[in-house]
Amino acid sequence: MNKVIFTADDYGVIPAIDEGIIKAVNAGKINSVAAFSNHHLFESRIKKLQDSCAGKTFEIGCHLTISSGKPISERKIGLLTRQGSLGFRRRKYFKKYTQMRRTKHTTQELNDLHYELSKQVEQFYKYDIEITNLSCHHNTLFFFEDYHQLFFQVAKEFGLVVRSPLNIPKAMNDLYISMVVLRLFDNMSKEDRHRILSHTRNMRSFLSQYEGLPDMPIALNTVHYGPLALPTNRLSNCEIDAYADEKNLALRMELSNDAPEEEVMEYVFHLIDDNYDQIDAYCEQTKFSNSRYTGIDAGYFDSRMAEQRALLNFELSHLVSFESWRNLSRL
Repeated sequence: MNKVIFTADDYGVIPAIDEGIIKAVNAGKINSVAAFSNHHLFESRIKKLQDSCAGKTFEIGCHLTISSGKPISERKIGLLTRQGSLGFRRRKYFKKYTQMRRTKHTTQELNDLHYELSKQVEQFYKYDIEITNLSCHHNTLFFFEDYHQLFFQVAKEFGLVVRSPLNIPKAMNDLYISMVVLRLFDNMSKEDRHRILSHTRNMRSFLSQYEGLPDMPIALNTVHYGPLALPTNRLSNCEIDAYADEKNLALRMELSNDAPEEEVMEYVFHLIDDNYDQIDAYCEQTKFSNSRYTGIDAGYFDSRMAEQRALLNFELSHLVSFESWRNLSRL
């Protein structure tokens, strides 16, 4: 039986997404929640998760972000200036991941980045919320080798397990990185775009040579993700049903062969409350969230609903054994 961690990403911003995640945890389909800490309602949203899922076995992780919402830190230089590498849009919000820039002041940039990431983790401890792991929105901290090293450094400083940067299916991740680099054409230098591609292609070598590598699952499986948002029209309820059936089949096939006993795979899910009649109301929530969390916008809500519907209708008990993030360091 496969040892897995089933993680729901992006908790703490959109109420309908939070509700979908809570239902999945209570249904016993999710044992890990990746939560943002830089939303202005962070404390109340996390408390709702804990209260609504009391008695259920699940862990909370910090979903670091440098590409959506507002920074927690007050710094206005380097990383957090409009002219800086990842600065605020209108000096308030992080830039989109497709608008990222690197500065020439690398040391200051990395110092600012370290400060911001640490503050996002510290938010959990500020409210006595136990966390066990780190991940990052859009995988932006896996784009550059020095960012990646800093991600590992923060994990070590707080004694946390991390999400693996090795993605399955690899072709899906390669396509994602290629699209990111293409969309960064006007914002990032040719040299920096090359650095993103180079680090992605040499990821296994980077991990094998890294001293003091944090503990992590064997890989991150995104087979349940999608379909990609369609710019022309929303999926119908019947189309969501069809995608949900396809997802169930793909997940069953992926889990049909037992992995080696010592290996733990993390599967990531992007969920939303499965109520098709309310999808327009859910889309309205993005307009009034005061957040600007790119990547979890209304254009993907039909896809999220397909993921939610598939997961809640999937029988797990004979295929997987849920593993704890805490146990990864003991394997």
